[in-house]
Amino acid sequence: MKENFTMTTNIPEMLGIKETAEKFSISRNYARQLALSGSVKAVRVGRGKILINAQSVADFFNSSCINAPEAAHAHEIKPIPVNL
Repeated sequence: MKENFTMTTNIPEMLGIKETAEKFSISRNYARQLALSGSVKAVRVGRGKILINAQSVADFFNSSCINAPEAAHAHEIKPIPVNL
């Protein structure tokens, strides 16, 4: 008796260094640094090929932001009071 199995696995989108750099508009060196530092999920396949999880790169950039209003406010030029 043969049973039909339906596999519903979520296979992540894995990109090479070049493809990651192109997709996220970053340099190849930065994509490699993200992978090697552990900032994003990545695996090494073969001798030197690195595959990077595209969703983890998106999550990394979505959680990394510069809070511009606070940064601009912190370096505000203040007038010096002068008594004449």
